Amino acid sequence: MTATTPRSSTELAAAFEQEAKRLLEEYNIPGVTLGLLTPEGDHFVNLGVTRLENPLPITEDTIFQIGSTTKTITSLTCSVLVAQGKLDLDVPVRTYLPDFKLMDESVAAALTVRDVLTHQGGFQGDLFEETGDGDDALAKVLDILAVSPQVVPLRGHWSYNNAGFYVAGRVIEVLTGKPYETVITELIFEPLGMDHSLFFPSQVMTYRFATGHNKIDDELVTQRPWMLPRSSAPAGGTLNSTLRDMTRYAHFMMSGTLPEPSAMPDSSSPDTDAQPAEPSWLETLDRSQLWKPQRSIGFALNAFPGELGQIGQSWFIDQYDHATIISHGGTTHGHQSDFWVSPDRKVGFVAMTNASNGHAYNRKLSTWIKRELLGLSASEQPAYSVSPDAMNDFEGNYLIIGKPLKIGSQVEGGRLLLSIPDTTPGASGNKPAPLRFIGPDRALVEGGGDLDGTGVEFLRAADGKVDCMRFGVRLYPLEGKETN
Repeated sequence: MTATTPRSSTELAAAFEQEAKRLLEEYNIPGVTLGLLTPEGDHFVNLGVTRLENPLPITEDTIFQIGSTTKTITSLTCSVLVAQGKLDLDVPVRTYLPDFKLMDESVAAALTVRDVLTHQGGFQGDLFEETGDGDDALAKVLDILAVSPQVVPLRGHWSYNNAGFYVAGRVIEVLTGKPYETVITELIFEPLGMDHSLFFPSQVMTYRFATGHNKIDDELVTQRPWMLPRSSAPAGGTLNSTLRDMTRYAHFMMSGTLPEPSAMPDSSSPDTDAQPAEPSWLETLDRSQLWKPQRSIGFALNAFPGELGQIGQSWFIDQYDHATIISHGGTTHGHQSDFWVSPDRKVGFVAMTNASNGHAYNRKLSTWIKRELLGLSASEQPAYSVSPDAMNDFEGNYLIIGKPLKIGSQVEGGRLLLSIPDTTPGASGNKPAPLRFIGPDRALVEGGGDLDGTGVEFLRAADGKVDCMRFGVRLYPLEGKETN
């Protein structure tokens, strides 16, 4: 912890905007929309343009893709269904989806909704398949998941898993008899007044929206097509929102507050006989259960480099002496967003960008906020000496499941160097990622550009030999090793 000098709200807002502008120039991002939420009030900063082609100014009502922050909304919807008595998170998924199948029958029989909401299924996680725009898109993608590889055992090595949320989304559909998008809108968006949070391009295109851009070498290239398949909706492939709407969501997560009817968008109606809306299940929900730790995940995703984290019910949890931070973020093709709140300190940060290097920008600004408002700073991560012989344990190729790509790992000049395939749409080649060890099996990328500070862990099987690498929050099995 470090002491901070109190600033007035006006001074804080001005300093926040100045830092945001400085970083925007450094990272060359077309447009950002930013929210700094404090007990004294909210501060919005909008910089840049919606797209490089046919640009419009960014506002707090400009629509961006929020990506995987959607997972927390899927999770919240599951909690509402629990409160309604329709869902039990700890019984097998087959209770609700009798025909549910996976390559490993024992996993299919035992998997629970809590397992998928906490990324513990162990099957292929990055599964983005086009199954059409119909209401059966989720049902169809589960047929593809059924023949996808089981990478590690159920509740084994932890790894971020998009495909598990397709299972949760399909459970939501079956329990309610409605498409996933309709349920989210009725149970979450309407009570919170999030009227610009939309799933379908036919809706989004009637408002001002941002177009994604991919950084390829030093050039920003417009992302086409604009959005991921409908089947990826519960994991974050298709949800779009605005700074104003996500601020409403942040305040609900921090304080449980719902907007007053008079403050709801389009609340006035010429129909004088209209009945008042029924109370929302969100009003009495125990939100703290969403960030109750479920298990340790190794390196934290959104904390300072080298810190360890936990996963709650879809929220990443970073616990400090004087603050708890729960977070998520999202990456789609050409959009990157970040979102965190501290429920005990009533401080939050919302950031949405239209560029594939947006996370690097957001992390820098997030660090500034944590220091200036919460008094937090990175702890020292001293180097750990690993002998060249010990480094040989980590050499090899690590498989990117679902893609014909591998992460190379080899010792060069007494240092372990990773070679990371650039999976940005339109890009090719590999990114070098030199490692600095901070423990026997743990390291940080150092000198790897936008990858700087990423945590890398080498995980071992029961025989003590390395069988997987976790880079960031994703698992990559060592080629030639059986992991389950």
